[in-house]
This record gives sequence, structure tokens and C-alpha cells, in this order.
Amino acid sequence: MLLPDACLISLSGRRDGSSLETPAQPVTVTDKGPPAPKVVKMASSSRSWLSRCLITLVFLQLPLHVSGDAGQSHVAPLGGTAELLCPLPLWPVTIPSDVRWLRTPGLGLSQLVHVFREGKDLEEGVMPEYKGRTALVRDAREGSVTLRIHHVRLEDRGRYRCQVQIGNLSREGTVTLQVAVLGSDPYIHVESYDAGWIQLVCRSAGWFPKPWVQWRDPQGRVFPSLLETHSLDEAGLFRAAVSNRVRDSILGNVSCTIRNGALGQEKTTAMVIAAPSPARFSSSEVALAVILPVLGLLIIVGVNFIWKQRKSKEELLYEQVMEVENLLSAHAKEKGRLRKALKKLRSDLKLKRAAANSGWRRARLHFVAVTLDPDTAHPKLILSEDRRCVKLGDTRQPLPDNPQRFDFIVSVLGSEYFTAGCHYWEVYVTDKTKWALGVCSESVSRKGKVTASPTNGHWLVRQNCGNEYEALTSPQTSFRLKEPPRCVGIFLDYEAGVISFYNVTDQSHMFTFTHSFSGPLRPFFEPCLHDGGKNTAPLIICSELQKLEGSTVLKPEDKGHANRDVALKVDPSLLAAQTPELFPLRDRILSWPSDLGPALQGLRVPSF
Repeated sequence: MLLPDACLISLSGRRDGSSLETPAQPVTVTDKGPPAPKVVKMASSSRSWLSRCLITLVFLQLPLHVSGDAGQSHVAPLGGTAELLCPLPLWPVTIPSDVRWLRTPGLGLSQLVHVFREGKDLEEGVMPEYKGRTALVRDAREGSVTLRIHHVRLEDRGRYRCQVQIGNLSREGTVTLQVAVLGSDPYIHVESYDAGWIQLVCRSAGWFPKPWVQWRDPQGRVFPSLLETHSLDEAGLFRAAVSNRVRDSILGNVSCTIRNGALGQEKTTAMVIAAPSPARFSSSEVALAVILPVLGLLIIVGVNFIWKQRKSKEELLYEQVMEVENLLSAHAKEKGRLRKALKKLRSDLKLKRAAANSGWRRARLHFVAVTLDPDTAHPKLILSEDRRCVKLGDTRQPLPDNPQRFDFIVSVLGSEYFTAGCHYWEVYVTDKTKWALGVCSESVSRKGKVTASPTNGHWLVRQNCGNEYEALTSPQTSFRLKEPPRCVGIFLDYEAGVISFYNVTDQSHMFTFTHSFSGPLRPFFEPCLHDGGKNTAPLIICSELQKLEGSTVLKPEDKGHANRDVALKVDPSLLAAQTPELFPLRDRILSWPSDLGPALQGLRVPSF
């Protein structure tokens, strides 16, 4: 390594540092030095130059490498703090410019543990398992550098190298870290007893490094172990099991001591061996004396029980025969009651179906013309010019993102606001495999994904696929229909808190929601996704009531005109005066039970 230029001027030109000469001599004897005027000026500098050069020379006299094999080692407890002192003696006022701590786990590959450069601790290149656990402690008065490792682990043990650089000079030393763990308290138990010999085993766990075990007799004398076993647990700590045997005639404390040599600490436990009492029975004799009477008593009880069982066998068989006869008689009576109940339920079901049809006919008297609100439509929805037809397009349209517009659910609301009264409208769902229709609150969220439920202000019925339908209650209520609807009717009675859905195709009731409404309500329409090209047909709002006797299937010439209204005529018979026969039917409906099937759940006849 080279000395600084100032030291080359002030000291002898010899690199071994064996002699010092006056500052003027290098000017006359060296050919490679600077010009004479400059040298004379530097030679007349202050004593600080000489002091720095002397410090550098002292650092040069340090050994190039100090090995940890010479006794430089440190023992740290597991989970504690280790302080590794770099075995390089430094001049007290020396400030190293670069300090590196490394370790070599194997194959000669060095890994960084801590880096100190230009007065700062750096984490660049440091092993991840050491980041945040190391700190460098420098003592300027002692001239020492110490690496402090917090939360010591078993993996931290091994050899560490410190590299110290001052200027252009570098030295390194080695120190070894040992991790020690004080294990659990040992315990002694008797493993066996044979012919006056007591077999003892002393066990303990959680030691590191491997501990040594020692037995002592009641007089404190050490006696050798018969068998000593050490094994490693999942955490890499040692388990010790040491066995020995003593005569039962030995009285007093037999102790077992386990010592950790690295920590210089030990743990001891003892077992007291007492003299046997006079006329003492062996354990086998005592067990036999207890077991034999108990076994004889159990045999007597078993024989008595079997005799009683045989004696009462005929009585039990007779009772069983009588019980079977009673069950058959009760079954015949119950079968008759069930038949009567089934007949009554069928009759009630027919009446309810008739009531449902009557409710649909009455709901149609409140028909309203509903149109779509383009300000609420999702950008991918395409609305007809008369705003009565909606279908899903392939691309998003450049529409303003106003607060009323849906941006995630492909839905659109009706332009009408309902705050009171009864309202009914019909929607064609022909050739569609998925759709969702109903009523929602004006205050429902339009942005992001929303879970449709009455709690969130949605009262909807949707078709999933095939003949599977769901009412979006919480949780959803699934049901099936005898005939898939080609036209769906929605009836809202605001004051009564009723929203009913009808299959206009077969004039049947689908589902009814009941709720106490507050605030404006609006019709809801969702044509859903294309379903692989099977669900491209639009949702069409009927502008007029269709005839009862007419078919709900669109005429071929009307299917191709999505922007035209479907003109349906009103059956004059629907507008006839209400017959008095329907009012007793309504009273009968209100008295029906509510457990006749999910399709009739919540059914309510509109009031006029």
C-alpha cells in the first residue's frame, strides 16, 4: 500500500519505514520528487503533517491479518445481543474511512454483514437476514471497532471478518461468534425396577451447544452414566437423555446436573430414594388383590343380567307386537288425515291460482306508459328513438359521465318517478336467455359494482339461464315456472308496499316483494350480457296492453324493428265493472296459510 504524498515528502524515501530523516534530505537525494521550491515549502509545514504520517506508520506496523483461531471469540445467548470486537488495534485518534464486516458460511464465498463508509451505515449489498439487526460501535479513545448484532439466532454462529480501511491502507481480522442456549430444567423419572436395581433417566431439552450431564450419589460422588443420548429438535437445539441405575438400598438424593460449557451455567435436579416400609407388598401383588374381586363381581352381575334377559324375552316380544299393531293403526289414521289435508291444499292451491290471475287482471287496470331515461343508461346500452327499446351494444359510446349514469352494471332506469298510487307496465323478454326487471329506489348507487337487494333499494327478478329464475332477496329466492314468460308484467302498489311480477304468457303469478317504501321509485331494466350471442335480443316496453286472448309472441314483421312501439289493444272486458263475486274471493285469500310454496310467498291482491 502507498503512503500519502505528504508523508513521502516528510519521511525517508524507503518504504519499509526503517529510518526517519530531516525534511530537507529528500529534496537532494530523490530524482522523482517535486521541484525544489515546492519541496522546501512543504518541508516547512506545521507539525500536523508529521503527526498524521506517524499515525499512518503506526497503522502500517499492525499485522496484516489477525486470525480468530488465536482465541478471538465471543459467546452470546440466543435472542440476546452479540458484540464482536474487531481484533485490530487502531491508533486512538484514527478515524477509519471504510469498515466492512463479512462472514464466510462455506465454499469461500464472503457475504456482507455490515458496511460503514464515510461516517454512515449502509445497507447496500448486506445480507437480508442481517438488515436492521446490526450496528457499528466505534470507541475513539480506545481505538476499537465493534459490531453489535441484535436478536441473535442460531444461524448467526460462525466466523466473522472485519476489514478496516484508513486512507489507502487496509487491514482485516477474524473473530468467532458462538451462540449458547440454556435449556429446560432437567427431570428424573424411574424407567424400570428389576432385582433391586432402579433404572433412572434424566431428560432435558433446548440446549446449545451440546451440554454434558453428570450424576451424583447422595454423598455427592460422581458416578458414570450407562447410556447418554443427544438429539436435535426442529429448532436445532439439543435434547439430552441420560440413563443410570442405582441400588434400592441407596437412601437419599440422587442428583442429575446438566451444564452449558459456553455459558458456564448449569441446572440440577434430584430424586429422593426412600427406604421401603416393613411388610410392604409389591405393586403386582396389590394390583392382583384389587383386580380379582372386581372381576368376580363383574362375572356375577353379568350372569344375573343374562338370566333376567332370558326371563323377560317373551314379555318383550309381546310388547313389541302390541306396539307394532298400535303403530299400524295410528299410521292408517294419519294416512286418512293426510289425504284430507292434501285434498284441501289442492283445493286451496286452485283458489290461489285463480286469485293470482284475478290479481293480474286487476293490476292491468293501472297500466302506465313507461319510457327509458337516457341519462341513466350504461355507455354500452343502445336505446331506440322512442325510448321504449334497449339492447346491449358491442362498444362503449362517448357519453358524459354524469352522476345518474350506471358505469358498471349494464342497466337503465325509467323516466317515470312513482311516489304514490298503483302502477303497472309490461316488458317483452322474447328470445332472451338472461334479463333483470323490477323497481329500484331513486337513491341507489350508480357507480361501481352494487349488490342488488331490497336492503340496497332494489326489488328485482331475473332469469339466469333456461327455466331458472331468482328473486333478488337476501339471500336470493330461486323458483321455476311452468312456461317461460315471453312478456313480464310488473305491478307497484306504493301505499300497500307491494311489488308483484306476473308471467303474462300464461297469466300466472311469479313473485311478490313487500316493503315499506319511502322516497321516489323508478322502473329498472337490465338486458344483461350477450351470453355467447344467445342474448342479443332487446328488452321492449309495451306501450299498450295486449289482448288476453292474443299471443304474447311478437309478429315476424315486428321483430326486426327495435325502434318501433309494439301496438297492443286493450281488451274491453278488462275495463268492465268489478263483479261482486271477486270480493268474497279476496277475503278467502287473506285467510290462507303462508307456507304453500315459494311461488305464492308474499302474494297480495291489489286493492282498488
